[in-house]
Amino acid sequence: MAAQIWMRPSGWGVAPPYLAVFRNRFEVTAPGVVRFTYSADERVGFFCDGESIADGPPRGTPERWFLSTVEIPVAPGKHVLTARLLAFGAGLTARGQMSVMPGLLVNDESGLLSAEWEYQLCMGCSFVSSNTDWGSYAHILTDESFNWHALTGDGGQWRKPEYVNSPRPLVKSELPPMRSEEVCNFRRSGPYFFFDDYVCVYGEYRFSGTGEVRLRWAEPGCDAETPPPGFAEQSKPGEPYPCFSGSGDRFRLTGGEVCWRDYWWHAGRTLEMTLYGDVKLESARFFQTGYPWKLRRSLEVPGDERMTRLLRRSWATLQACSFETLMDCPYYEQLQYISDSRFDLLVFYCLTDDIRPARNVLRQFAEGQYASGMLPCRYPTRESAAYRPEFGEYYTLHIPAFSAFYIQMLHDYARHTGDGAVIRELLPAARRVADFLKGCLGPDRLLHVPGWNFIDWLESWEGGVPPGCRNGEGCTLNLIFLLALNDLADLERNFGSPEEARNRERLAEQLAAAVRDTYFMPERGCFAEDRNHSYVSEHAQVFALLALRESAVIPVLRRGNLDSCGIAFSFYYLEACRAFQLDDLFRRRLERYLETAGEPGVRTMPEVFPNSGWLRSDCHAWGAHILYHHFAAGTILDPVCADVSRTCGVAIGL
Repeated sequence: MAAQIWMRPSGWGVAPPYLAVFRNRFEVTAPGVVRFTYSADERVGFFCDGESIADGPPRGTPERWFLSTVEIPVAPGKHVLTARLLAFGAGLTARGQMSVMPGLLVNDESGLLSAEWEYQLCMGCSFVSSNTDWGSYAHILTDESFNWHALTGDGGQWRKPEYVNSPRPLVKSELPPMRSEEVCNFRRSGPYFFFDDYVCVYGEYRFSGTGEVRLRWAEPGCDAETPPPGFAEQSKPGEPYPCFSGSGDRFRLTGGEVCWRDYWWHAGRTLEMTLYGDVKLESARFFQTGYPWKLRRSLEVPGDERMTRLLRRSWATLQACSFETLMDCPYYEQLQYISDSRFDLLVFYCLTDDIRPARNVLRQFAEGQYASGMLPCRYPTRESAAYRPEFGEYYTLHIPAFSAFYIQMLHDYARHTGDGAVIRELLPAARRVADFLKGCLGPDRLLHVPGWNFIDWLESWEGGVPPGCRNGEGCTLNLIFLLALNDLADLERNFGSPEEARNRERLAEQLAAAVRDTYFMPERGCFAEDRNHSYVSEHAQVFALLALRESAVIPVLRRGNLDSCGIAFSFYYLEACRAFQLDDLFRRRLERYLETAGEPGVRTMPEVFPNSGWLRSDCHAWGAHILYHHFAAGTILDPVCADVSRTCGVAIGL
């Protein structure tokens, strides 16, 4: 696409982090509709005569940046359109926010806007990140000189913007606007706003007086009329800091009445609002946001209150984790991970008729692919494009298993949609992933992959890595790749090259033999995780069922004395149970989800099964996959058919 003319603050000294407000003063003589397309870098919120009308654009990538459209009716008279631009820079922006060059693009399609735009930098404010919600945008701290009237186009000093070319691939977003629904299911108790449910909301506040305001959000809620002793000082298990810590958003007021609208939503069940001096809260409103899903199934299970609660809370989790991108958790990272996204999309195929987010997710991960064929475990991300994986890393950008899961996620999309155009578009990316992993096979015919070899969160595993498998190896990782090779061969047979399918099948056969030779212990009837046969857990047995169809491991799983899969990896445990009709094991593991959903104070599914050692996120997308097992017909092992249609059928009746 040709270069577009963008507006940005003028002058050599303007660099992130900053907020800038642009204004357009226009007049109409008859009722009309203002229509414009826009984009922004990093992000923008639009206001007409001080009322919020839009926020965006959807998070894109340098390879595909998005345009959005706004339409608003206007009455005869004078109006002011303002746009609050966020430009926080690599150090303070959200982890999932990318940037090419900060600026604002507005194309008036109605002819009603003025040709003249002005802007002002929001002076009198600074920004700081917090440990408690470190993945989100930075918090704002204002002082006495902050212009509270900028969003209505008043006050401060307005200047002419600079106009520049920004040659980036602009694409009109196919995603709908996110929800904006006022919620009132909260109560006040002292300095706290307690919400009945877990919410992701934009706050809109009016304050008066002189002094300060501090706003801090936390995930835990309180169902009692008054918070118990120690509520404000509580910490999550394993976390070194209290839930209520850090600066939050802080405003310094100098008299009169002011209005504040959050520039990004906040998540959790509790807002702590502390007022200093003679500041008074005049009003507080909260607007729920998130993807506008439309359910096509009922979450009610007649006669089974526990199952109904589990399904409802799982769905509430996914609603809180799905926006323009999918997110692992709404309070912390807010990042789109491959593994988490796979579970989410499988649920959405079964419960909705909207596959637009699936197309966006699959394309965005492909857009993040490195020249080597490796995929970042999360994308979009502001992390360095110059990253190079090293063996034995922890908490880094490449998780070997997640690269393989991308192939399986593309196979899922084919099974559930039959969208041959998108499959053929993305098959080259899947091939490059498989070729990258093939290149990591050593003389032993097994994987040795650089990066963070994360598999699952277990207390006995360091950094989510199985014992003895730090350097990108292990039985489970190899079996995940094996299943991906089989899925890729299936995709090739139906949408690609029969010759490529045969090549992948041959490699799969060689890998299967190497796994059996190295990890299988016939005397115990199970697979070790490491080549020294010193550690055994459920994980390798589960993938031996899925990838090798090896039923010899079932007695070991039935004994139940192995380290068990966590809440995320139990997805594969449950799928293995469904594929091999292990109803007793399925129900035993299902009980853990039912118990989790029944925990006091829980409204969503957490990052890990409740325990006393570590429990960071109260709302985590990968814990909601029970919805898929409940509603899906067939399993992830089902092949793609040339005349594929949706495979989700009636509930399987857990």
